[in-house]
Amino acid sequence: VTGTDKLEEALSKLAGQHHWETFTWPSLGKFYDDIPGTIHVRPMTGEEEQILATPRFVKRGKAIDMIFQRCIQENIPTEKLLSADRTHLLIYLRGISYTPEYDVEIKCPECGIKFSTVIDLNMLDVEECPENFSGESLTGTLPASGFQYTYRLSTGTDEQEISQYRDRKIQKWGDQSEDDTLLYRTAMLLEEIEGVTMTKEIQHLLKRLPIADVAHLRNEISIP
Repeated sequence: VTGTDKLEEALSKLAGQHHWETFTWPSLGKFYDDIPGTIHVRPMTGEEEQILATPRFVKRGKAIDMIFQRCIQENIPTEKLLSADRTHLLIYLRGISYTPEYDVEIKCPECGIKFSTVIDLNMLDVEECPENFSGESLTGTLPASGFQYTYRLSTGTDEQEISQYRDRKIQKWGDQSEDDTLLYRTAMLLEEIEGVTMTKEIQHLLKRLPIADVAHLRNEISIP
């Protein structure tokens, strides 16, 4: 947009105030071939806030990637980012764009009473990827059945696919259909379990596994 001299002068001043901060992924970039372990990001502006407020972007799962692509200095395929890295970056952008103080409402699991508190985003613990952890470490043994399995870490593309899977089920069966999204997510991220490799077959197998095994997989694999 080209406007008056005063507008152009104000925009020029804003451009000069852009401050890029150094940001390191919790994964340390160990699982990427084309994404550096350290990038540079800037705070969000009114344009990025408008993206978050646009329902069609949010519903299509595009809003977060649109914001990342605008706020990251490097040109990277943000949809390939691990879910854990995406979550951490989103919290980081919230802190530097607004304020580190984040108001939340918490419900006591014992008495059910709700109360408000403030979380300092700068004080959150960030657990970085251990030095000896790699793609070859993504294996395990189920506690009840003893089945061997291998898995991969979820990415932004996976999260979008899961959202679309949920929408497809609702469109086909309505709100009365059982919600098997978590089971589907686990099956999608499992590359093999006791020799079974097809996602649909893995999903069927998960339904027959002892609940202790399913909970184990969900805790290890399905948490972003």
